[in-house]
Amino acid sequence: MEIQTQTEFIEVQSPIDRYKAQWANETGTIGFLRQRRFMLQNPDLVQYAELGRTRGWAQPLRFAVQGLLLSAFFLSALSWLITSSEGTYADRIAAVRAELESEIRTEQGVIDAAKFEMARVEKSRKADGFTVAASTNLTKEEAVNQLNILMQEAHKLQQDYEYRAEIRIQNLRAAGDGFDLAASGTPFMLSLALLFAAPVFRIFMRKSYPRYRLAGQADNYYLYYVVSHGIWLNCALVVALNLFLSRRGYGLDNLFEGIGPIGRILFWLALYALLLYWFFQVSKDLHKAMQLPRLKDYTGFENKVLLHMHTSFWMVFVVFESVLALLAYGVYLLARAG
Repeated sequence: MEIQTQTEFIEVQSPIDRYKAQWANETGTIGFLRQRRFMLQNPDLVQYAELGRTRGWAQPLRFAVQGLLLSAFFLSALSWLITSSEGTYADRIAAVRAELESEIRTEQGVIDAAKFEMARVEKSRKADGFTVAASTNLTKEEAVNQLNILMQEAHKLQQDYEYRAEIRIQNLRAAGDGFDLAASGTPFMLSLALLFAAPVFRIFMRKSYPRYRLAGQADNYYLYYVVSHGIWLNCALVVALNLFLSRRGYGLDNLFEGIGPIGRILFWLALYALLLYWFFQVSKDLHKAMQLPRLKDYTGFENKVLLHMHTSFWMVFVVFESVLALLAYGVYLLARAG
């Protein structure tokens, strides 16, 4: 009696094959959103992206520029276009112009009165006994000369007022240009600092996890997940900062002044909490993607990934903000000199 046996073959996929299969199952016409969804759903497979060499997969820097910098740049540039000719310095320039017009009208009144008096003196049949300002008992010729002097002094005062007003307006415009650059540039610097914090983060991670192979690529994973989790949070932070820093140009000055110092402190704390929440969500996925030890509590100080992200960002942001301040001051000096 012959017994036939059947052998069942179970196909075991390699991690790279699983990555390719999962990537092929992703749908969507926009490559950026497709990649973002894949990374959020499969953090353990991201490490095989470079080995898999799949079509449509964007490298970390390109992915970060698409999801982080472009939106921040366009939002900040739009804010600058809206508020560049508005705000505190625009109001001060308008006040200087109003003061100049008032002074010009005053001196013009003196000129008109002098012209009227000169016409009256010239038509008079008297040869002396004229009064001009504080001078009395003047001859006709002396009175005409005094009136001419009054008109010349009034013209000179008008020219002096115009010159001083031009200087003040030029200085105010220069200060306004520098302030507008700093106000609209700061939100963009936040996004730029998030991107350039990647290499600093990698240095910290290599020191904290020297035995983990993927720690040497921490900058790539950082960029992937900072963008994936923060595409909308970044826009919210950029918009909120633009509204606050350029609040006078948007007509929101009374609103922010009305909430008082406590309200403004709460506003900044809310933005900081949003940034921390962003980093916290990224840190959890980075532990999975980089195969780091799982933590019992990701909110504690044991979460070195979160601490390194926080430190790296603020180190870079302070440097970039200092550069922006120097650039804004340079713009002020150039505009003032011009």
